[in-house]
Amino acid sequence: MGAPTDLKVAIEPIIDLPLLTMVGSRGSDGNIQTAVGSTVLILSGSGHGSGFLISSDGYFLTNEHVVGQAKYVKIRWADGSESLGEVLRVNKGRDIALIKSGSVAGLPLPLNVGKIEVGQQVRAIGAPLDEEFQNTVTSGIVSATRIIDGYRYIQSDVSVVPGNSGGPLINSRGEVIGVTVAGMRINDAPQGVNFFIPISDAKNFLAIDVAEKE
Repeated sequence: MGAPTDLKVAIEPIIDLPLLTMVGSRGSDGNIQTAVGSTVLILSGSGHGSGFLISSDGYFLTNEHVVGQAKYVKIRWADGSESLGEVLRVNKGRDIALIKSGSVAGLPLPLNVGKIEVGQQVRAIGAPLDEEFQNTVTSGIVSATRIIDGYRYIQSDVSVVPGNSGGPLINSRGEVIGVTVAGMRINDAPQGVNFFIPISDAKNFLAIDVAEKE
């Protein structure tokens, strides 16, 4: 008998966009308040979601389903200040979007594309359920890594609900390892089975490269 075969092969991006290079963070101080300050509320015609700053020149990541068909969105920072953001790139299949704003009120979050360890401590930041709950932080662990319908996901028991979509999943060092995308609910009750887009996929499917600040 041969070795087991995984019949669920992950979809790889078809790169039909020029590579977009931006200036990211040199590293994280591990302070959760720093991460909260770099996580934003995204307001579009389809409602609200979350997003986070990934570069010092004003680029943000969020979900495609958060921006919907909008070309422009409102960005609300943790301190209540607001700016306008332009939706530059989207990948509907991977449910990821890139936004650009000329106004920056936080520090870019460092991205970690390394191996995801099951059992590692993680935190999610976002605006669950309502705009007034912006800056909510929840904690948990990485439960598993999955391939579902051809796409890679991080599974975690960290609490997320609608409104968290597009927010960051960060490790104990304050580095982003995933983007919140969905959670399982039965009879509208959360089940502690939530899914996140690996940050490596977010970068690859949008054809972006985030260089560390010198």
